[in-house]
Amino acid sequence: MEKNHWWPRRKFEEFIAPASDGSKASLFWLFVIATAFLVSVLIAGLFWRGSTNAMNYGTFVGGILGPGLTFITFMALLITIVLQQTELADTRKELAASAKALEDQHVSLDRQNFETTFFQMLTLHNNIVNSIDLEWRNRKPTTIDATLDNLTRRAVGRDCFKQFFSNYTDYYEESGELEEKERLQKAYNKFWDWRQQDLAHYYRYLYNVLRFVYDYKGISDKLRYVKLLRAQLSDYELIMLFYTALNKNGLNYWRYIHEYEIFDNLPPSMLINPGHKELYSEKSFGEPKKENEYANIWPPSKLAEIHENARKRAANKRP
Repeated sequence: MEKNHWWPRRKFEEFIAPASDGSKASLFWLFVIATAFLVSVLIAGLFWRGSTNAMNYGTFVGGILGPGLTFITFMALLITIVLQQTELADTRKELAASAKALEDQHVSLDRQNFETTFFQMLTLHNNIVNSIDLEWRNRKPTTIDATLDNLTRRAVGRDCFKQFFSNYTDYYEESGELEEKERLQKAYNKFWDWRQQDLAHYYRYLYNVLRFVYDYKGISDKLRYVKLLRAQLSDYELIMLFYTALNKNGLNYWRYIHEYEIFDNLPPSMLINPGHKELYSEKSFGEPKKENEYANIWPPSKLAEIHENARKRAANKRP
């Protein structure tokens, strides 16, 4: 808060302060004062001359003008210094504004580069998924008609992951009564020996997409981008990632699964064993879930009415 200085100081500061438009207003008024002072001295000297000799007149004028002009010169120097300080302050402000603009531009370009790379990687990931082409026959009879069981079936893209999970589940059930860690690893080893050529590229690239986001500097809201990737993963992709990241060759996934809540959309009912959920952190499943205050309001027309009322209240609070 600005102090309320006494009147002489306020007037002095107003006098030496440069005008806001950059003009030399103070120097002009100093010139006016100096001229008025000089004229006053000369006029007074003329009246003095009539009553004294020339020597006394010169002494009078010199004695008055010397200190007066020296003081005026000092004031002019002081005002010049103030003007220079003001110009330097304005220059510093402009440099700071330029630096801020350059920083904002750098941040914007950095985000643009990140987004360009991320969405290109996302597109390539989808191309890898779409390139998966699977053919199989049932390993176990499912119908009375054996002829139908021997028919070759085919799936493309994300549809293949349903069959991958079926294969893994079969190996898990065949692993017998082992400690859970050994049972999961044994089942995955058999599954991977069979399906490695179909899935190795998929999991390597998915891992590198997540690592790219995690390691990128300068982006704070990374979760919003991973959510775009997460939303493209089908339930069967998520369940296969769940069990892939439990085997010794997929453990490096845990950091990204935990950090970005990868299993937030995974239905727990799909797990082979409900107890397997405890093998990951709660955050991996997006827990604890935020309570939806509108979850019990129905029909949607009431939700729309609440939304519009809230919007009107917010509009009325604006100045």
